[in-house]
Amino acid sequence: MASETEMNLISPPRLIPALSAGFNTVASRIYLILLPVVLDVFLWLGPQFRIDKLFSPLLTDYANTIARFASAEIAAQINELTALWIESLKDYNLASTLQTFPIGLPSLMANRPSGLTPFGSPAVLEINSFSAAFGWWLLFLIAGFVLGCLFLNTLARSSGETPVKFEFKAFAIQIALCMVFILTLLASVILISLPASVIVSLLAMVNASLGSIALLAVLFLMIWLFIPLIFTPHSIFLGQRSLLVSALTSVRLVRNHLTGSSLFLVAAILIAQGMDILWKIPPNHSWLTLVGILGHAFIYTSLLTASFIYFRSGLRWLMELIKQQSARMVQA
Repeated sequence: MASETEMNLISPPRLIPALSAGFNTVASRIYLILLPVVLDVFLWLGPQFRIDKLFSPLLTDYANTIARFASAEIAAQINELTALWIESLKDYNLASTLQTFPIGLPSLMANRPSGLTPFGSPAVLEINSFSAAFGWWLLFLIAGFVLGCLFLNTLARSSGETPVKFEFKAFAIQIALCMVFILTLLASVILISLPASVIVSLLAMVNASLGSIALLAVLFLMIWLFIPLIFTPHSIFLGQRSLLVSALTSVRLVRNHLTGSSLFLVAAILIAQGMDILWKIPPNHSWLTLVGILGHAFIYTSLLTASFIYFRSGLRWLMELIKQQSARMVQA
């Protein structure tokens, strides 16, 4: 009876209190939305870095080369796909690379096609060489990643009961750990995807249904492997200086509180995506887009802050659970 009472005294992290605390924290410290707002305003009103004139001839030559050796049906499909890519490149802004994933700034404008602004046509910077395109892409990628780390570092320091001062050395370590984390994730995805794609393709050649089943199995495997790692960045930005320990902490929390963690993730996605429908209504040439940018930044910042609060609560619960399990093992 005593052990059951102890177990009942442990309070696992809860969805509604964490969300409420996240929104209240951002409402009382509205400066937390500054970085996402600045990024979206830059992508909206700033210059457009275009690469369509650089890559369109290359895609056209590729399609023409394939068409010479392919059948008429395949050639038509290649031409349609090439036309789609060329049309997409006309609206692509290389500066949208500033939004990095999974660690980066939330952005409303990064995935929207460029167009007229309230001031008219935006300034366009045509990139005419592959070396320049690669240089700008790398610059935007690094800048977006560092700004994303700074954003998460700020949320982590502001989400506690008492705010913590910024430390450059700790921030540099966090950037390094996050970079290793992302590269490890990317390598893992490639190692799984390459053999999985071969297996799915072979099964699809035998039977389309088998291919679909195999594809679903691969997707479920990806989810089962990578979703438990979702709180790894949280552990890093809350002061953990070991990537392995951060990943194991995230996995252990999610595995021990799978239902609650899944509900929190689903609720956050539904809130974010549901509100995005509203923020995307105003066209680019309307000043109401600024309202969408502010609303989007507030919602995403609040949800990310809530995730840090949820993780802190879950970490305390997990540590208490481990202590009680150790105590029972000693008594046994």
